Amino acid sequence: MHNRLENSLGFKISQTANRLNYQFVQLLTQYDIAPEQRATLEIISNDNEVSQTKIASILGKNKTTICRSLNSLEKKGLIIRDCQIKDKRVNIIKLTQKGKDVLQASQNCVIEFRKKINSNLTKEEINKLFELLNNVSNTIKEDF
Repeated sequence: MHNRLENSLGFKISQTANRLNYQFVQLLTQYDIAPEQRATLEIISNDNEVSQTKIASILGKNKTTICRSLNSLEKKGLIIRDCQIKDKRVNIIKLTQKGKDVLQASQNCVIEFRKKINSNLTKEEINKLFELLNNVSNTIKEDF
């Protein structure tokens, strides 16, 4: 059984993702946000018209998971949901000033973490890794 896991691409990707996530969780604890929440704040910051559905699509998560994450961010005062007049079912999500502050305060931490991850790889290796991961992802892609 152990040998099968060592030869499983899915297991290796999952193991690596778990290690990355664990370390990132530790770094973001001081900002009282989780990695997925940090990513959500970054997405909102970069898109003035972002909806829950679009965030779910970008992160590759289902809408229920994103809804829980947004509820948590809203309770922390980091985001607000702006109900659209033409379609009450659509909420545009915006950062509050506190959300902008947390995003800015955590920026250096995120940059350093990303540098650490990339430190043992050449630019070509990073590009190839992205290409390979995209190929794997596209092979198993599901619509969210």
